[in-house]
Order: sequence, then structure tokens, then C-alpha cells
Amino acid sequence: MIRIKFNEEDVEALRFERYHNPSARIQQKMEALYLKSKGLPHSEICRICEISKTTLITYLREYEKGGIEMLKTETKYKGRTKEVKPTRMGYKYISEQIYA
Repeated sequence: MIRIKFNEEDVEALRFERYHNPSARIQQKMEALYLKSKGLPHSEICRICEISKTTLITYLREYEKGGIEMLKTETKYKGRTKEVKPTRMGYKYISEQIYA
């Protein structure tokens, strides 16, 4: 378990940002760290925030590295991109059939 000492200013900032930041992902980060500041175990934080332990550890390390401001930065990861495989019944084939 990662042990972090939160000062009162950071706890207040986490409390505010978890509802008022325009980014849902940053709100989630703030919520996770706020719950950590209240002494909840990692498993409970992950359950409440619906995140993996790996994600929680990433958030905690971001906070250790740069505090609240580091948490406010957007992550570069936007999810896995899916490759669209061409099919015989693709858009071009269907449009050729409709407009032929």
C-alpha cells in the first residue's frame, strides 16, 4: 500500500475538484485521492470509483510526483482504437447496390 500524507489544503482542493472540474476523468482522479485521504483501503477505493488497482496506483504516483496540479493534467491514453476490417458488405458495396 502506498502511504501518502495529505495536507489540509490538498484535501480541500480534492473535495472541490471531484465535483467541479469539467473533465470526468479528472473528477474520478480527485475522488480516488480524496477517498485515499480519508484512509479507505485501496480495494474499497477501486470498488467505489470503478477503477483497477493499477489505475489507482497510477493516480497515487501522479500525486506523489506533482500534487494536485499533476492530477489535473489529462492523460494521453484515450482507450484502445479498434481497427475496422473491410467487409464485402461495406459502405461502398451497399451504396453501389442502392444507387445502381
